[in-house]
Amino acid sequence: MEVKVLAIDDQEIILLALERRLGELGYQVKTTDSGEKGIQLFHSFAPDLVLVDINMPGISGLDVVRYIRNESDSNTPIIVVSGNIDENVIDEGFKLGIDDYMRKPVSLDELHVRISRIIGIPIVDRNALENV
Repeated sequence: MEVKVLAIDDQEIILLALERRLGELGYQVKTTDSGEKGIQLFHSFAPDLVLVDINMPGISGLDVVRYIRNESDSNTPIIVVSGNIDENVIDEGFKLGIDDYMRKPVSLDELHVRISRIIGIPIVDRNALENV
């Protein structure tokens, strides 16, 4: 089964690294640089898991989480990947229903392990993974 991952982040370098490395591990990855586009892709792509940054212009990552949980009534797993947020924001994310939180820079090895755990799939070869 190919796991579909939607990555939403306003930093293009992060999106490129996620798409390349997760793709090498067998994930089908779609990326976007805004919360608005992320919500659209959420419906058209129907991901198995969402990776979302918190601090983005326009619709924030928490707004994306709120939409997925409340408007879409979806239980799709969500991992917040962000570099510059305080504990109150993290707490709010967990109250909204995120499944995990990782601080940037993200180890792709650790991200792969967390995705595998949340989705419930065996961990595949993790050789040559690097940090995002």
